[in-house]
Amino acid sequence: MQPLCASFSLPTSPTPLHIQRSKLVKLESKKTFSISPESPNNLATWTKKLKHLLVSKRLNEAKNLFVELRANGVEFGFITQTMLIDAFFKSGRVSDARQVFEKMPERSVVTWTSMVSGFVRNGLPSVGFCVFVEMLESGVVPNDFAFSAVLRACAELGVLELGEQVHSMVVRFGIGGDCCRIANCLIYVYSRCRLIDKAQLIFEKMAERDLVTFTTLISGFCVNNLFESAVGVFDQMLLEGLEPNEHTVSSVLTACGSMLGEQIHGYMIKTMTDRSVHSACSLIEFYSRNGRIGQAKLVFENLEARNVVTWSSMISCCIRHEQIEDALWLFHDMICTGIEPNEYTFAAVLGACGMSSEFFSLGQQLHCLAIKLNLVSDNRVLNALLTMYGRSGGVDYLEKVFERIENLDVVAWCAVISGYFQNGFDEKSIELVSQMHKEGFTPNEYGLSSTLSSCANLASLDQGKHFHCLALKVGCDLDICVGNALINMYAKCGSIEDARLIFDAMSDHDLMSWNSLIHAYAHHGNGNEAISVFNTMMDARNIMPDHSTFVGILVACSHVGCVDQAFRYFDTMLDQYGIMPSASHYACIVDMMGRAGRLMEALHIINKMPFEPDVLIWKTMLASCKLHKNLELGKLAAEKVIELSPKDSAGYVLLSNMHAMHGEWKDVENVRTMMDEQGIKKGAGCSWIQISSEVHVFTASDFSHEKADSVYFTLNLLYKEMKVENGGSAEMIFVSYDL
Repeated sequence: MQPLCASFSLPTSPTPLHIQRSKLVKLESKKTFSISPESPNNLATWTKKLKHLLVSKRLNEAKNLFVELRANGVEFGFITQTMLIDAFFKSGRVSDARQVFEKMPERSVVTWTSMVSGFVRNGLPSVGFCVFVEMLESGVVPNDFAFSAVLRACAELGVLELGEQVHSMVVRFGIGGDCCRIANCLIYVYSRCRLIDKAQLIFEKMAERDLVTFTTLISGFCVNNLFESAVGVFDQMLLEGLEPNEHTVSSVLTACGSMLGEQIHGYMIKTMTDRSVHSACSLIEFYSRNGRIGQAKLVFENLEARNVVTWSSMISCCIRHEQIEDALWLFHDMICTGIEPNEYTFAAVLGACGMSSEFFSLGQQLHCLAIKLNLVSDNRVLNALLTMYGRSGGVDYLEKVFERIENLDVVAWCAVISGYFQNGFDEKSIELVSQMHKEGFTPNEYGLSSTLSSCANLASLDQGKHFHCLALKVGCDLDICVGNALINMYAKCGSIEDARLIFDAMSDHDLMSWNSLIHAYAHHGNGNEAISVFNTMMDARNIMPDHSTFVGILVACSHVGCVDQAFRYFDTMLDQYGIMPSASHYACIVDMMGRAGRLMEALHIINKMPFEPDVLIWKTMLASCKLHKNLELGKLAAEKVIELSPKDSAGYVLLSNMHAMHGEWKDVENVRTMMDEQGIKKGAGCSWIQISSEVHVFTASDFSHEKADSVYFTLNLLYKEMKVENGGSAEMIFVSYDL
């Protein structure tokens, strides 16, 4: 495959999709109707014309005709107006549907039901429920269709109390009975609200079940992670002689392991002659989830007709398996075939561009294309842009996109918070959470985990505790992502006991949880505790260590001087777990040997490495030489550091300090001269202190703080007190620079 970055560019068709659409909109908006004084009375003719426009999906023309006729005194019947409302809702034109409804002089239960269903279909279940309440208050008696619509609203909201109230109303109105439609919706409500036993009870009491009944319960079991039960209901459905459709297959594939899923795929090939796009996407998702991307690609390639949904599914599949170039080439091919990407496609490919900085410019191209296709008003696309710029280091672009979002949601706020954290703007990350909270938004688990990590980087324990309280308040303190961030925060802020309490309180642990605790103990010098945690993790047998685990355990061994044990762990990495030791692992071994004073052995390990040692290895060696005042090996290590990173001050400063320890002041001056000639300066030392939730940062010779005069005055007083305590003298002593 040719390199993507060199050859990839977004294609343009002879008549680009966005230009085609803009021309169409202009043509439709100019369409008007000439209505003579006597023509409004011909209601049947105009009704027929309006219905024709609706069937043809020429909604702008239909709207113009409707508005003009109404202005001329023509009032369509509620059936025709309900058709218009349905058409607007199906095309996502919620405000147009609402306008027609609000001006209707007469509304039937059918009209009210259309409004409830329309709002639910367009992702506004709370509005749909309110419309149902308004219908009851207006005296209209709901029928089974109305109850079905409002039950779907309750399910989408996930509010059990509302669902139970509507259920009681169904019983009181005497509508439930043998109505399969109502029972199916009740199963849906209780499944979504995690009362799967109640959903199953309704299923078992039904005198008659249809395909929707079985599909709804199968889906409910899958949502509640009861996959064996889902497969059991599917078997029962087949025994009762019902043929599954694409929705049934989609649901049951979610529950299947690899072998059973293949059997269902075979069943589909045998019995489902009309295999829909929906079932194809389900198969792609199934094979992707089971790590069989080759089979997923085969399903995609064998499709006779592909639409934006199938392309998007295949693109997402490649991204899940980190085949980023394949995903972007698929996007390229999709546009070349004339298929216009939707908001889901853009969200996926923008996410892919954010996974590597080399695709940053391509991400910017996609941003431009999204603007041309008028998709940047969609929150999914906007949030994907924020995530992409945050991961790629484009903080300026991140801020510009964020500032232009009209309807901010929690995901957008948290994407920017994470972006600031990922790019080292920890103070901004914390400030934005406070601003977000003031504007009435509560951060989700991803936003909180980023904020807690920023507190960890700043060693700001008070602020970390504040956000811990916020996590408790919003109920996501036991979320595994937040829990891991809390362990890291407390450990880096020096409270290792609290870090352990968080770990013990978590109901579930993933690999990052164990790694966080191992690293916490290791960096606090509690090597034996870190090793104990590692052994406990291995006894659990359901989690395999990774690269980071062994870095932590080798650091732990280094701190407690367990050299032999460290080498055993080092050997098992490749032999037992298939993990190739990296420079980080070798640096741990070199550090351990250096701490033990075994400098020649450390050098031997460096020379025997299977790859060229990097600057980190030689810096570690240099620090060990400084610790044990071995000038000869220190010079060798310093030369390597300067060779590999000539603009880094660390090698020069450590070498200078070693010469100073041996009283070789001429060599100290030579090193400093080399630094001056190459324009290399050591960064000023930095310290900070937190007072009343505000962090004050200081650097050496810093006069920028508003109270700098007072600070330096106090320092001089302390210096004078030191002189008094030392008998009136303040002898200058050499202090080496520890980097």
